[in-house]
Formats: sequence, C-alpha cells, structure tokens
Amino acid sequence: MHVYVIAGKAIVINRIPILVLVLLSLVAQPAFAQQFSDSERNLWSIQPIRRTIPDVPEKGDWGRNAIDQFILQRLDEADLKPAPPANPRTLVRRLFLDVTGLPPTPEQVESYVSAASPEAYDALVEKLLDNRGYGERWAKHWLDLVRYAESDGYKQDGLRPNAWRYRDYVIDSFNADKPYDQFVKEQLSGDELSPGDADALTATAFLRHWIYEYNQRDVKTQWDIILNDVTDVTAETFLAMGYGCARCHDHMFDPILQKDYFRLRAYFAAILPQDAPHAKEPDAIKKYTDQFAAWQEKTNDIRKEMLELADPFIKQSVQGSIGKFPRNVRPFLNKPADQRTPYENQIAYLAYRQVDATPESVKAGDKLKNEKKDRWDTLVAELKTFDAIKPKSLATVMAITDIGPQAPETFIPDSGDQEDILPGIPTILNPEPAKIPAPENGLTTGRRTALANWITSPENPLTARVIVNRIWQHHFGSGLVSTPSDFGFLGEEPTHPQLLDFLASELIRNNWSLKHIHRLIMQSSTYQQSSRHPEATSNLATDIENKLLWKYPARRLDAEQIRDSLLLVSGELDRKSSGPSDDAISMRRSVYTKVIRNKPSPLLANFDSPDGILSSPERNATVTANQALMMLNSPWINKRYSAVGQRLKEMHPDNIEHLITKAYEVILQRPPKASELDRALDFVNQKAEIGRDYLLDDFNKILINSNEFMFIY
Repeated sequence: MHVYVIAGKAIVINRIPILVLVLLSLVAQPAFAQQFSDSERNLWSIQPIRRTIPDVPEKGDWGRNAIDQFILQRLDEADLKPAPPANPRTLVRRLFLDVTGLPPTPEQVESYVSAASPEAYDALVEKLLDNRGYGERWAKHWLDLVRYAESDGYKQDGLRPNAWRYRDYVIDSFNADKPYDQFVKEQLSGDELSPGDADALTATAFLRHWIYEYNQRDVKTQWDIILNDVTDVTAETFLAMGYGCARCHDHMFDPILQKDYFRLRAYFAAILPQDAPHAKEPDAIKKYTDQFAAWQEKTNDIRKEMLELADPFIKQSVQGSIGKFPRNVRPFLNKPADQRTPYENQIAYLAYRQVDATPESVKAGDKLKNEKKDRWDTLVAELKTFDAIKPKSLATVMAITDIGPQAPETFIPDSGDQEDILPGIPTILNPEPAKIPAPENGLTTGRRTALANWITSPENPLTARVIVNRIWQHHFGSGLVSTPSDFGFLGEEPTHPQLLDFLASELIRNNWSLKHIHRLIMQSSTYQQSSRHPEATSNLATDIENKLLWKYPARRLDAEQIRDSLLLVSGELDRKSSGPSDDAISMRRSVYTKVIRNKPSPLLANFDSPDGILSSPERNATVTANQALMMLNSPWINKRYSAVGQRLKEMHPDNIEHLITKAYEVILQRPPKASELDRALDFVNQKAEIGRDYLLDDFNKILINSNEFMFIY
C-alpha cells in the first residue's frame, strides 16, 4: 500500500492501473512536489547507509558469515528454518554456472566431491573468481543494463564495427576486479580523468549505446532523443531512479522534480561522440600522427590539386544534402565551425554524418572528363607512389568527449522559463547547482567528472546499494530489492534492508571490490542451501515466494547459459576470447557473438535475451512451446546433440553401458542411478533397426532437455 498526496489530498493506492498513472501524469504540473513531504524525505533508498549486524542465536553449524545472521533473523521472526546444505555435486554445478556461466566437467566435479569440505569449497570459489569465465559471464549482466549492441537500431540498423571493444573493456574490468567506483568513473568521464588511457577512453562508449538513425534529417529532435536516452540509462543503471518519469513533469510518486531531470541531463549537455584512435602502446598514436604528418607534407601539392578538381562536385553534394535538412538547421550548417555555438556544432556533427564532402565520397574521378579526367588519373598514380610512407590507419573506438570547455545551455521544454538549468543532483538531496572544477587542459567542461565523483561518493547512499543488489539478484534470481532499477515508491522495498546496507558498506570498505561481495554471498550458508526443503509445504503457506530464503531458489538457465552449455558438453566450445564478434552460429561463447538489434540470435531471443534497445535490469524467464520446439527441431541445436554423441563414442566406442554413464556425467554432472541406467539401456536397445547411433543422439537430446540440465538447483 502507498499513500500519495495529490492536489492536497491523501490517496491510498494498492495496485496502480496503467490508465490511472497516465491520467495522473496528464494533470501534473511542474510545480508539483516543490515542497517534499515527510514520506518523500524518508524514502528508504536515499537514507544514509547504516551498518549493523544482528545478534542471532546459533543454529548448530549453520551460518558461515554475517549474511546468514541477517537471513536467520528474518527466518526466526517467521518461525521458519533454513534448508539443509545442497549435496556437493549440486553445489559445484551451481557455482560453475553462477560464476562462469558454464557447467563443470566430470573431472572438475569429481575433484571437488572427493575433497568436499569448507576449505575446498572456499578454494573453488577463489579459483572460479580468478577464471576468465567470470568476467565473460558477469559482463553480460552489465551489457544488458547499458543496452549494449553492435548495430544502430531503427530501420537501417547500421553496424557498429568497433562496439566490441567496450564489451572487452567490461570483461577485463570484472576479471581484474577493478574497483567499482573507478569502473563507474571511467564510463562517465574516462576521457577527462585519464586522457591518454586507451581503456578509459573505451569505457566512455557507455554513453554511445543509444539507438541511432543515421539518415534522420530532423537532427535536432534526434539529438534531444540521444540526450534523454543517456540521462535515463545513467539514472537507472547507477542510481535505480526513474528519472524518465520526470522528463515532462515532476515525478508523480518519487521525489524527483522535472527540474532534477534536466539538472542531470545538463551534465551531458556538452557531449560529442567521437571515433577515437585506439592503441594500447602509449606512443603508438604519436608515432602514427608523426608518420601521417610526414606523408601529408610529401603529398600536399598532389592532394591540393585533386581537391581543386573535385571541388565543384563536393560543393554540389554538400549544398544538395544541406537542402534536405529542416530550415532551422540549414543556416548553421553553412557556417564555419569556429563561428558556430557549441550546440550548433553538436547538431552539425550529426548532420554532416549524412553529407558526402570528400573527393572519394563524391566519386570525383568518375565524374571528370577529358583533360581533367586524365590529370586526375595522373595525380592518383602519383599519390600511390607515396603509399610506402603512409602509415596504416589505427584502430578506432566508439567514445565520447565534450564539444569544448563551454557547455550548451539546458532548458526545460515548453516551460515558458528560459532559465539555463545547471547541473545538479536531486533537489531533495541538495538543491544547489553542482560545483564543477574546470579541467586543467581546458578542452572539456568537467561536468561528467563532477557527476561521476558524486555518483561514486560514499556519501551517496544509492550507488553501492544498487550494485550489491544487482549482484545478489544474479546469484539468487531476485534481488533483496526485487525491482533492481527502481528504488522509488513504485518499486519494492528491500526484504532485508539491514543486509542490503551491510553489503553496501562492505563494498565501500573493501575498495569497491565486486569480487569481495561475490565471495561473501557464495561462502554463506544461505547460498549453499538445498533447493529442496523437508518442510516446504508448510513454509510455502508462510512465504510462498521464498522471499526469506528458507531454501535456495531454483531457476532456469538463461539464454547464454543454455547455448554455452550445449557447446561445452558437445566438446565444440571455442575458448577464443576478446576481439571482434562472430556470427551467432559460431562456436564461441555467446558474449562474443554479434548483438544486432533488428536481427537477434533466434536461440538467444527465444530464451529471453534482450535486444539491446532498452536497458534490461532483469529478464523474463518464460516457458513457451516455441522454446521446446526449437530445442527439438533447430538444425543448429541438433548438430550439437550429434556432436555430444560423437564425443562420447570416442570415449567408449564399444561399451554401451559406459557410454550412457558418461552421458549422464558430461550432461548432468552426475552418474546415473541404477534405475536410470536400466531405462536408458532399454531405450537404446529397443529398436535395433533404427540404429544405435540415432537412438544415442535422441537419448542425449532427452538429457539436455531435462529440467536437471535446463535449471540451476
């Protein structure tokens, strides 16, 4: 139940129909909520983080760290008991899939089972956190949040050939256990904080994942959409605040003013996309620049004459293209760049992406005739003689910088008030504009650095709470706050608020180490519980959704886990890491396959992988007929079943019983029970005329489509 004050009246709302929200938004005025109520000021998520650990009586040997004390406290209050520990085979499979996204091999299972102990378990946790698969797995959760894709979206859906560098940056950052505050700062302002750092520059691609229509003539509207998108995703990802609802009016339920929306957007007012040179070696860019300058000097006269020959065609192309833009854009497209305002230069940047303005792009050589054509061909040949000293182009990376040291003004649209909105944090936390020191190099505004510093400040209670909740969510299927990108009144309150604050404080105390939080969670007795409880029936009557975690919450593998597990058990998984993405039919891990917004992988899309258009803090876990049909009939998947069979036959070519046993160990990470082995032998031997190999492929298909393969228990 929520209580809202609207037009001076208190309204009690249990469930809010969408129509009601729409109608309320239509009557909202910008002055709404200027005076925050006590309930708004007391919103749980904006309160300071408080670290407490409950003193709970011991439950035998249950409880390995502080997490368990918080869980036990709530279980005791509800008169519930935790489930017994999961068996070692179940636990090792859970760990591997959770941390790396891949199931363990039979050898890895047996290695742990033979020495199962608290010490062996802790050692395995450390080993998996140090495995490259950890970053490959957990990067995908982050990429969902930031709507990562390798295409523009919209109708044309043009490719982004260098987007994969950001993906590799995230993987490498997670594997290196880069402090989360540094990770955040680099993505918001890496170009300002570390101008010469290739990784920090790559990180700013966080601000480049918006959908983009390259041939959209209404560039002013498109730029407005881009800034709104960056604002919305930043607020959702780092702060779990629904700023988007305050774009047109004060937020109807949360303490976010319309002015706050544009205060946040003002931090990004000066951004300018750039495809920047990318080189790991510190002197590589300087070396390239020097060599290119030498080539330019040697070829200056040739290129100047070619430009003069091409000039009529370039002017014709430019003027023809400019004429297609709206009238309110054309005037400053004809201005020299140094005579435009910062805002005009931003719009010109978008517009000129649609304009052919070089001799090559206008195909001048094909349009010249007679003596001019002959002269052009001669110049082209002369230019080629200097190819030996022309350096090979450097790789580029999608990145962000500022248009300059002066930011364009930010206004609230249709407000009648043309006040320049200055950057600032939510008014309820601090109504004053942000203090923004000017960068030493004087090339950028420093606004994004100021935002990054506030977001990662220990005084900001949101950032640490949000990220530890996301980590908890992906270990247990649901966060302590079940609405991971909404910590406002329309979201759910935490089931264990003290535990959430404990984890947030642990993150900050331990240099913002995400691996420290993973370690705490996985070493807890809470995480190591069985997904089966001897008193499940009575417990469900008390806590039907298992919010108090009286057992481990079993859940279906996600799309990438299904695909990657298929490749692992078939023996076909290509472990190649990093580098440009491959098509969906490749044998590489799913994180290394192309994310094309309008043409997603059928397998991944069918199992609820997002399309990269919107931020996806959580996935649906649907169960549909299409999924079953795909698992049974997809040619690509059926090839994997055959590959499993071929792999097993190479291990045990003549012994059918050993072959079936190995199938269980490879696919389900356990040996078969005697009854299962008997049934499997009956199945494989039932119709000799069909052929044993065919039946073995079908048997592998049965195991892979079983709940035991498709779920984490």
